[in-house]
Amino acid sequence: MKILVLSERDDCCGPMAAAFLRDYSEKLEVISAGRHPADKLPGLVVEAMRECLIDLSDYVPFDKATVDLSEFDVIYKCPDQPCPTDLQTCRDLRDFIKNESFKLFRRLPSSIS
Repeated sequence: MKILVLSERDDCCGPMAAAFLRDYSEKLEVISAGRHPADKLPGLVVEAMRECLIDLSDYVPFDKATVDLSEFDVIYKCPDQPCPTDLQTCRDLRDFIKNESFKLFRRLPSSIS
């Protein structure tokens, strides 16, 4: 199953949500993209995700305009939150995104898990 996670800048919530979804099942092909993608992920996002054993250090934000929406089974609009400027707030946002991603995962067909 192919999932596209959409966000505004693909610099925080979208990449985190996509990473968690990929972590939940090897049967999922998940990418994230933004309407106005950032140049790179903030270091705080990379650090917060590393604490969950997910490496986003090489992640490059994608532009939604370069993605063929018809290729995806599910398009998930990620909650858009500004990227935090301190590590604890980034952790809190990461945990929120992890929970939201898991809710989405639980709604997918049981054959995915």
